[in-house]
Amino acid sequence: RGSCRRVMACGARVQPRPAPAKREPGARWRPCRGVTSRAGEEDAPISRRTALARKVVFTVGEAFVLPWATEGATRPASPGDDRRTPFSPAWLRSILYVETDPAAKAAAKAALLRGEALADRGEHEAAVAAFEAVLATAPTEYKMCQRAGLDIAKSYEAMSSKLGDAYDKLANDAKRKVWWWGRGTRWPGWYIIAYLSARNVYFTAKDDPEGAFTITEGLFVLVPIWIGLLFVLMQFGLPDY
Repeated sequence: RGSCRRVMACGARVQPRPAPAKREPGARWRPCRGVTSRAGEEDAPISRRTALARKVVFTVGEAFVLPWATEGATRPASPGDDRRTPFSPAWLRSILYVETDPAAKAAAKAALLRGEALADRGEHEAAVAAFEAVLATAPTEYKMCQRAGLDIAKSYEAMSSKLGDAYDKLANDAKRKVWWWGRGTRWPGWYIIAYLSARNVYFTAKDDPEGAFTITEGLFVLVPIWIGLLFVLMQFGLPDY
């Protein structure tokens, strides 16, 4: 009491102790910090598994679904495409590399060279017809068809007299087809993104939030992946040939 009287005598103001907050009717009880409710313990693993499952689905989509869907939607039409249901076994087999009949491949190459010769002479309408014959004769030959598509764009640009006219729009449409087909199964970006997503899934499952790159991973994972991608691209076609 003596100490209290001395504080009061010095003119200090004593703050009253706040009253405890009243809980409103119907309000939920929340545990204090550091205390985990039984319901939270049961829900946490389920939420974590759900998040992990979503990441796995995204990884599969980036590695397979998106590139294959882009390939199927942007490649030149082949015989029987109208009878194949997307992602059916027959459709999936058609996405894989199909060897072109040697006679058809030779005819397509001859049409390509004939069209380029016509374009050099300024006969662009006839050249476009020859380039379109390449797409119809050997639609699965990626390199040859992409080259023909770019040649079509060049011929339309040569026939265009101003920006925005009919030939200019046809040229842009031809370039767009070439670009989108280049974003199909041959585009390395899909697999780079999928690899990074797969790493995230792996380290999330291990409860390792950092997931730093290591020399071992670079030598035994990244290097073989890059060598494999380069081999496939050189063998079956570079995007935007």
